[in-house]
Amino acid sequence: MYLDGLDEMDQKIIRLLIENARISYSDIGEETGISRVAVKARIQALEKRGVIEEYTTIINPQKINGAVSCYFEMKQNRSTWRR
Repeated sequence: MYLDGLDEMDQKIIRLLIENARISYSDIGEETGISRVAVKARIQALEKRGVIEEYTTIINPQKINGAVSCYFEMKQNRSTWRR
């Protein structure tokens, strides 16, 4: 399975976060049977180890009348510039 290398508790926490990244520490604790403080410590450890890299919000442009702002970072080597 893709969560190999994590103990059973971390796997449960990851599954819950995949299902709902906004789930509270308290709710994760209720689902896993550990305290809110223990959940927070485990999530922080997963972040520190790079298992959890970021939390992302995906916006449905159809729900906001198609108005979406995008930011791009582009790099170009000066030797390839053309006039």
